[in-house]
Parts: sequence; structure tokens; C-alpha cells
Amino acid sequence: MNRTAIYHLNESAFAEPLPGNRFFLRLRLGKEDKDAKVVVHYGKKYVFQDVRLKKEMGLASVSGPFCHFETTVELNDPRLAYVFEITSGDEHCFYSERGVLDEYDFSLAYEDFFQYSYVRQSDAVEVPEWVHRAVIYQIFPDRFHEGKKGKDRSYINLKWGDNPTPASFAGGDLMGIVEKLPYLQDLGVNAIYLTPIFLSPSYHKYDTIDYLQIDPQLGEEEDLKTLIASAHEKGIRIILDAVFNHISDRSPFFLDAKGRGKDSPYRDWFFFDEEGGYQYFSVCPSMPKLNPFCPSCGDYLKKVALHYLEMGIDGWRLDVSDEVDHAFWKDFRKSIKSAYPDSVIIGEHWHNAHAFLRGDEFDGVMNYPLTYAIVEALARKKIDARALADRMNGLLLRYRPSLTPYMMNLLDSHDTHRFLTLASGDRLALESALAILVFSPGMSCLYYGTEVPMEGGYDPDSRRCFPWEREKAENTHKTIVKQLISLRKSDSLSFGRVSISAENGLLHVKRGDSGNGYELLVNLSKVPVKASGRPTISSGYVGNAIQPYGFLIRRY
Repeated sequence: MNRTAIYHLNESAFAEPLPGNRFFLRLRLGKEDKDAKVVVHYGKKYVFQDVRLKKEMGLASVSGPFCHFETTVELNDPRLAYVFEITSGDEHCFYSERGVLDEYDFSLAYEDFFQYSYVRQSDAVEVPEWVHRAVIYQIFPDRFHEGKKGKDRSYINLKWGDNPTPASFAGGDLMGIVEKLPYLQDLGVNAIYLTPIFLSPSYHKYDTIDYLQIDPQLGEEEDLKTLIASAHEKGIRIILDAVFNHISDRSPFFLDAKGRGKDSPYRDWFFFDEEGGYQYFSVCPSMPKLNPFCPSCGDYLKKVALHYLEMGIDGWRLDVSDEVDHAFWKDFRKSIKSAYPDSVIIGEHWHNAHAFLRGDEFDGVMNYPLTYAIVEALARKKIDARALADRMNGLLLRYRPSLTPYMMNLLDSHDTHRFLTLASGDRLALESALAILVFSPGMSCLYYGTEVPMEGGYDPDSRRCFPWEREKAENTHKTIVKQLISLRKSDSLSFGRVSISAENGLLHVKRGDSGNGYELLVNLSKVPVKASGRPTISSGYVGNAIQPYGFLIRRY
């Protein structure tokens, strides 16, 4: 037994309360002990030495040099104590806060058992039904569709379909999205995430002048209300993009602070130095950094968020969220969730976001680490099935399991190359990547045009105009995308437990219970691999064999 690999941490991703007086427990062992028998002894902490229950834990995943065992126990008291018992081969031990022990004296367990001092149901995360089934479609409004009649078009300098530049305006707007809602409904998506729509000097709108004014290039407030109402009628949610880390240097708040100096009531909204310099986003002086920790600034931003939630939107994606104070996000969450508990708060975070995902700031984040893993396997073709399975399992261990449904899983976005371009035009690889995406726990997010499919390099090339001339063209790729979206919204893929493994060059992802679930097989080898079973959906499945970088979905 590899005793140095044994690990557990209470009140973490290894132990958390669940709705309905249930409690989740996870224990890590070395991979060589994956066949071990693991039992958790648990009960009321004040009588644990005399009265306790026990339950065997099941192997949940193998990731790198480790394996993880998990279980859920029913609580009959909110004060929980527990100790693990492990048997691997001829070796036997116990594990408590004191470490690994050959023997354990339960009469003295109060000295070192693991505990959750008091389980409050408010500590348990309740995930709205719609989040479990969410398939999000990200739209870059200027490049999607122009629908506003009689608007001033003098700002448009890009012919629809031409390659964009950092100064291009194509004319897409909110009413254009309204016109295309039937298309999106037919595609099967049930949520739309819009990049910023507020008054801004740029085409991308990430440098806000006024958060409470819709940019006239995109429409007006009535157009947004029309979009919200029309989308809701079709069962489609609306998520807006909040840029609360920085603002435009043309904002009246910044101009007043810069012009009046310490006499300005907005001076503390920004980070000025004694010489008049200021902090800004990245390498962009035109985007001065905001200070939401300043009470008046923070109150204003919360007012903005609540204004649009009151209008009917269903949540916020938070730009550059990892550069904003934790204290502000905690306060922000309280304001939002107390008034709109079923709304979502999704942070932009490109790395490990555990510090923001403790249940008191964001619901979830954009899951770029999953993006990178899928890109490495199917676009760049640099890792095999075992490596991808290890990475995917590792990501599922990173955060509290109850927050997994809130993760926004994506293949690409306005900030990345499009997947198809990274894959050198390999549509089979794209379709397999989409299959992995919809089988991964969390909200599936498709960047507009993925269903066509669209290509595009890095910004601004990833922000091309939607090629509507392809909408009605015969497109087997689009058919597969629609099939995957439909399957994604099934009970098995929305609520089912997940198992990820690799064998014979194939990635295996199972969702749901045996007899009522689905299994995805993706061939990440360079030769065809035989696979039996009647396919529910497939691409590259020929003659009972999955071709390299193809996939098969079957019932199991």
C-alpha cells in the first residue's frame, strides 16, 4: 500500500454537504491501490466513539499517479464525524486527522476524527434545473446578424463576410439575434451568452463608457427587452457579459476622476498614483482598472447587475474576474443571489479557479483547462486517450462536486483560435471534440458558427461574420451537432454520474447508470479500432471500427 499517497481534507472538494441531508466524501489513494476496499466510519460527532455507521466507498476515477474513492452518506444529525478504513492486499490501516494508523482506538476518536462541525443546509449548493440541461450559444453581436430597421449604418466599415480587422464594424445587432431565434431554437440551444452590449467606442465593447445604456450600434433598451422576452418564449435563457474589472477612458467617471483629481468623488474608483498615472487592463491604457472595493464603485456595479436581472436576464459572465477583489465578489454574490437565486454567475478564469469557487463567489467559471486538454488531444493530436482521461479526471477533482454543473465547458471563444482552424480543418476531430464536450459534466457552450462550421485564427480572425449563406445548405456536420445537443439535454447527460477511462487507444466516457446510460468512445490512436454496439450517434464509424479521431456513442 502506498501510504504516502493517502489524502483527505475536510470542508473542501473532498468533503461537502449536499441538498437533502446528504454528505459527499472523497479519499485519494495511490493508483496501485485502485483495487483496495475503502470503508468510511461516520456518525454524530458527540457520540461517535460509541455509535457510528459505516459504508463502503467506490472507485470513482484514476488520474495520473492517484485514484479516488467516493461515496455519499445520509445524515441524521448535522454534526458529522468520520474516519476511513483501508484494506489493500494484505495491508490494513485507518486514516484520520492524525494520519495513517495501523490500529485505531475509536474510544479516543474525538481527538483526531475528521469532522464537519455543523452542516447547514445553506451550505449545500442547490443547482437550478435549467443549469443541469444548459447548452449555451455564445454570440459576438456585431458579427452575428443585422436586423435593426432604419438604424444609422454610417459606422459600418466591414462588408459582411470579409476578413475583420481590430477596427472593423460589421453591423450585427440585438434585433438580428431576435430574427434568428427560430434558427437557434431549431439548433437546440437553450441559452445565449452575449459578449458586451453596452455603450463603448470599440466593436468588441469590452471598454464600457456607460453600463446603463445599450450601445446604439447594437440597439436600445427596448430591443434588449424584446430579445429577452422572445428568447424566453422559446425556452432560451440570456446571459450578459459584465466588464467590472475595467472601463473605457472615455467614461465620465474616469474623465471626472482624472480631471478633478482628489476633488472628484470618483477618484477612488480607480488606482491613481501620486504622479497621475493609473493602473489599467493588460497593456491597454484606454481601459483604466476599476476599484470595486471602493464602496461607491462597488454599489454602482451591483446596481448595474441588478438592473438587467430585473429586466429579465438569467445571469452574468464576468470578464477578467480573477483580477477583481474577492471581497467584492462575495458581496456581489449576496446581492445577486438574494434577489435572483436561479441566476448564474460565471467568471472568466483561464487557470485553477479554486479560490473563487468555494460557494460564496462564482457559481462556475469558463473551463479553459478542459478546452486545452481537448485541443491537445484532437486538434494538435499530441496526447493519447490515457493522457486525456487523466486530465479530464483531474479537472473533475479540482472543485467541489456540487459546482460541477455550473462549469462553462467550451472548445473556443472570441478570445481563442477557432477549434477547426487549430485542427487544420479536420471536421472529424471537431465532431469528436464536440462529443467530448457534451459528455463532460457542466454547461456545454458552443461559439457561434461552430455548427456550420466556421474557421478563424486568433483575434480578430476568430470574430468573423456568420456565413448565413450556408444556413440551408446540406450539412452532415450540422446534423451531428444537433444530435449531440439533443442528447446533451437528456437526463443521463444532464444528471448522470460520469466515468472516464481509456483502453486500447479509445477514450471512454460513460454518463448515467448501466442499462440507462450512454457511453462515448473516441479513437485517439492513429489506426482504426473495432467497437461493437449499435451507434446512437457516430462520426467516422465504418465497418464496425472507429476511424482515427472519430467517435461512437452507444447505450450501455
